[in-house]
Amino acid sequence: MPTYGEVQKGEPLIAQFLTKKLHKFTFELHPELWGILRLREYYTGRLWQEVPFFDPPAVGIPTEPGIYMFVAAPHCGTLKDHSYIFYVGKTKDLKRRYYDYIAEQKGLGTNPREEVVNFLHILKGYLVFHYTVVPEAELAEAEALLKDNLTPPANKQLEVLGRLEPAIPA
Repeated sequence: MPTYGEVQKGEPLIAQFLTKKLHKFTFELHPELWGILRLREYYTGRLWQEVPFFDPPAVGIPTEPGIYMFVAAPHCGTLKDHSYIFYVGKTKDLKRRYYDYIAEQKGLGTNPREEVVNFLHILKGYLVFHYTVVPEAELAEAEALLKDNLTPPANKQLEVLGRLEPAIPA
């Protein structure tokens, strides 16, 4: 049992978070932002890798800077596209960040975040870690373009409406 002011770790932390919002995720969808020209231009031609989120990962993950997202992908039978983007982030080291999330999934780490612990734990076995390498100088812009337009539910610092220009009709 933690003393006053200490953060719980491990299974007690997971149990505490789960009792508050068991299996409940709230989405905001802003389709008017999905076609933002700046978003499309920036990410055109980027190579995205997909790695099922397991410990250890099935393939090597680079130690380069990049943007990543966690996607819940139930893959029910032959139904192709029904995935949910839960979180978008940036990092100077994709491999290190992946392993930080392995620890956070177990309720460990230096600063466990409720929404992140919940989706990592509840969706275990259905998560895919998507990433693309991005120059370190572009990390903030690259993350904002995805996060602010796709509005993943586990991202709390969103600047969606009023900051980005409306989409140009296709």
